[in-house]
Amino acid sequence: MTNKANILIVDDEMGPRQSLMMILKPFYNVYTAERGGQAVELLGQVPIDLVTVDLKMPGLPGIKILEKVKQHDPDIEAIVITGYGSLDTAVEGIRLGAFDYIDKPFDVNHILSLVKRALERRNAKLKLKQLKSNFLANVSHELRTPLSVVVGFVYLLLNQVLGKLTDEQQKVLEKVYRNSGELLDLIDNVLWMTSLNAGDFLLGKEEVDVGGMIRDAVKAHEKGLGQKQIRFSVELPPDGIQIVSDRSKVERIFKNLLSNAVKFTPKGQITIKAHRSKDEGNIDFEIIDTGIGMQQDQIESLFEPFQQLDTSSQREFSGLGLGLTVARRLTEFLGGTLRVKSQPGVGTHVLVSLPYLAKPYRDSLPVGDARVLDG
Repeated sequence: MTNKANILIVDDEMGPRQSLMMILKPFYNVYTAERGGQAVELLGQVPIDLVTVDLKMPGLPGIKILEKVKQHDPDIEAIVITGYGSLDTAVEGIRLGAFDYIDKPFDVNHILSLVKRALERRNAKLKLKQLKSNFLANVSHELRTPLSVVVGFVYLLLNQVLGKLTDEQQKVLEKVYRNSGELLDLIDNVLWMTSLNAGDFLLGKEEVDVGGMIRDAVKAHEKGLGQKQIRFSVELPPDGIQIVSDRSKVERIFKNLLSNAVKFTPKGQITIKAHRSKDEGNIDFEIIDTGIGMQQDQIESLFEPFQQLDTSSQREFSGLGLGLTVARRLTEFLGGTLRVKSQPGVGTHVLVSLPYLAKPYRDSLPVGDARVLDG
């Protein structure tokens, strides 16, 4: 037996609200809200599939409620209900992603038909998303195994384990090794993103030597930093820092953020700081670069998967735009926060705050904290 869909009716008038509930209750799980605030609160408590929104609402207008619904989950379907014939407002609802609109008083068969078709569209979109996710995971796994072998053998050749190299052979293999490593890192981020979306993560807990982790990450970029003539500095407490957390996830967060700093800093300096936070029980990582920077209003869009400031095919910087997204979501999973401030032509400052003892992110908590630093 299939699970019933969850429908939220938002209407300040008791009559239409109760009528809709009676019509839909035999077929669906129905929730009601008299005000926009109640509706938004319910969205955080129940996995809603479809919302019916009355446009003429006191306080928070129906269009604003629809905006908040789509911000919470763009795949939630919505049917706009208007009782005063405002076609322009109804059309605005469609523009915001509503499935359709209907006038009061509504026809029973019509509303049932609309709800059924809207839910069919939602299911189709979710199924397509799952297919895409499965495809990405399968392709990434299939690519990663042979590519790891390539990287391993090139490493052996570069270190002349299998014989001496000429200077020309060394240069060629260094380029192969660098590009293969970037491709492997890209595939790893796709796999991390797929796992995050599937929610199949477990939280590991072990002691992590922060200084050692930073030194290892910097070492991987030494040659590239030297070629770009970037100065590098690391500031750590003299007694070191250890935290209890999930090593692989902490390393991935730091690796992605450092890779971004190196990629987008053509010259100048990258500074890494790690210290105990003013907030008791947390440790702060700071990565400060003098790179190309970005406008403050562009920052939040970069936390969406597959987003880059330059999306043209001729863009200067390669990649899928997953590094920041994976870093933020892993930070949230560990119970931490990730903040960014930036200025074009000046550089970017990323601050990650993680608890000494990892506290896993829960679905019941507010989603994330990717705030922009003041100033």
